[in-house]
Order: sequence, then C-alpha cells, then structure tokens
Amino acid sequence: MQVIVNLQPLLSPLTGVGHYTRELTRELASRQQTAGPVSSLLGLAGLRLNAVTANHPLLDAAASQGIAEPGSANAARARVGAWQFARRYLRNSVTRFAYRQAFAQRLRVHALTSRDVHDTLYWEPNFIRLPWPGRSVVTLHDLSHCRFPEYHPKERTTFFNRHLARSVARATRINVVSQFTANEVVDLFDVPPERIDLVSPGVAPRFFDVDSARRDRVRKIHGLPARYCLSVGTLEPRKNLTTLLRAFLSLPHERQRDCPLLVVGITGWGDEQLPDGTARALEEGRVRRLGYVSDQDLPALYANATVFAYVSRYEGFGMPVIEAMAAGVPVLTADRTATREVAGEAALTVGPDDVEAIRGALIRLQDDTALAQQLRKAGRQRAQSYTWQKSADALEASFLQATR
Repeated sequence: MQVIVNLQPLLSPLTGVGHYTRELTRELASRQQTAGPVSSLLGLAGLRLNAVTANHPLLDAAASQGIAEPGSANAARARVGAWQFARRYLRNSVTRFAYRQAFAQRLRVHALTSRDVHDTLYWEPNFIRLPWPGRSVVTLHDLSHCRFPEYHPKERTTFFNRHLARSVARATRINVVSQFTANEVVDLFDVPPERIDLVSPGVAPRFFDVDSARRDRVRKIHGLPARYCLSVGTLEPRKNLTTLLRAFLSLPHERQRDCPLLVVGITGWGDEQLPDGTARALEEGRVRRLGYVSDQDLPALYANATVFAYVSRYEGFGMPVIEAMAAGVPVLTADRTATREVAGEAALTVGPDDVEAIRGALIRLQDDTALAQQLRKAGRQRAQSYTWQKSADALEASFLQATR
C-alpha cells in the first residue's frame, strides 16, 4: 500500500499535533522494508510530494525544531534553513491559506497523473482533509473549538466550522487519540462508532531513561532550582494557566521560593490575563517562563521536577501528562475530558477551576513523600502502556480497514 501523509504540521515549532505526526511518520518510515502494509510512504511538504525515509530531515528531532546540531551533515543543515524559511510565512493567516491551496493543488496533480490512485491512501494527521479522490484517514485530536469556541481565535473556529464536518464526512476512517474524543465525534458529528479507530499517542523512550549527566546538564543550562513545580503546554486560555497561577500564588511566599513554578511552552493565541502578583513573582523568580524547550532538554526538565501540574480545561489527550509520568514525576491534572482518562489512577486529579483544590494538591505533592513516590511508580507503569510502536500498529490497522 502507498500512503501519502501531509507533513505540514512539521513546518512550525512542534506542539502536540506536530509531535504526533512526526513520531508516527517516523515509525511508518522505519517499517517500509518490513512486511507491513505500508510499502511506500510519500510526504507532502514544501509543495513537494517526495518519498519519506527514516532519515528525512523533518523526522529528525533537531531539524524539526529548526536546529542544526554540531556535526550534522551540511545537506541536512541546508534543509533546516528551508524549513525555517517556510515557518516564517506559515505564521501569517493569508500565506497559510495560500500554502494550503497549493498543497491541495499538488494532491490534485498527483491524482491526475498517478496510475495507482485507487491503491494509494491519504493520511491527514491534522483534522482537515485535503481534496483527494481516493481513500483517506483523518486524525482528530480534540473538538475544543466546538465545545469552547472562546478558547480559539475567530479565524480558527471559522475555518474548522467551514471545513471539519466535510472532512469527517468524506474520510474513509476517522482516527482519534482517546475514547473521550471518540465520544465527542459521535456526539457532535453523528459518526457511527464503527468508523472510528483509536490511535493514541505514545511516549518516546528518552522520557523514561534520563541519565544523571543529562539531568545535570539541563539543570545548569536553564539554571534550575533544586525543587520546582513544572507546567508544560502552549500558553493559551484552554490550558488554564491563570487558574494554576492563582492557586500557586496563594501559597506562602516561602513555599513559592522553595519550590517555584516553571512554565514551559510557546505563546499561543490569546494570552490570558495573568492574576495580580504574577509580575512581582516573575521579578523575584517565584515564577519563571522558560519558553519553548527543545526535545533534547524536555525529558530532563520533567525528570528534575518535584511536581508536574497540568489543569487544562479541555484536552483530546494531554501528551504532557503521560510524558511527565514516564519521567517519574508525580502529576496533578484535571478531573475531566481526556486527562482523566489518560491519568487513570496514577495522578491526583482536581476540578480545573477549583483554586483551593489545586492549591491543596500542590502542597500534598510537595510534602507527602510517600504519596509522591506512589504516584511516581504508578505513573511510570501507566506510561509504559503508551508506545509509538503500539500507536503505529493501530494506525496501520486503521489503514487496512480503510482499504477494505
């Protein structure tokens, strides 16, 4: 089977969808020489449709972030520059639209000139299916724009409202990342459950195995304190950073100084109005914003943390939750949407808008060493059930379902 995958999610700093696309595409690419169902993999990126192998620059951790590491090949560094150039233009909504139209046209041309279009499957890992006359699989990560349109810029909700229902209707199979999201798809789009396949994200081995040398290196690079609370995610209203900050800032200053809050993630849409006292806490180092942290450093950043807090109001999965568990950090997360499903019994869960409950949970995880140790052990065990190999198996099974 030949599979076309849209690699556009890899042409910008990677968030959840980008990591999901990269890891699964990398796994598919590595299996092409085996007896698996995908014999040929084509990637749509940079207005080109090229063969994808395991050493494709967009599948490399450094290249996918626009980083050319010392010692990497000159050709790879040159291609990294091309991706950086593309990203600069993809930030603008007008050029994003033009780029998408060009992508669609490239698929149309391939469909017209290819002799095996009916034996080719198109996988869209990012919600909206491009025009394709053959069979297709579309991945839906969450439906927050339907439930909470106020958590998104108007242009995004308009785009999804215009195109997503058609994308769902025309796809041969629908992939979702959690049972919660599957239920949302059935409820909001009246899709029969038998058209839906669960393809959850996995956790890369690097999150489980963080050696002391890497932990020390990351601690020095970022100037990490001995103890800290960590929050990872795109900084936007849905992630609910304001409520977490409000709970953290209600702690005694001495406790805040002893275990400050470190916030990691790129700035998304609509920065929330930060609560009173945040500016002072930032000045004094009780709260720190680290921005976007590279793939190489993120596992150690988790592993060095005392507590991981992720109280998002709506998630289709919540990859930081399972990554933190893999790294052996006690986790505090929200008791609703997919994070409840992902965490299981291996985390403390609270109402995402309950400031007192969040505050109390932060104190418990800092002070109750027995509880923290119990959650570290339970979290690592739970994270071991999420691997990219299992995810790729599920994706290949969905591809086979789509071709029957």
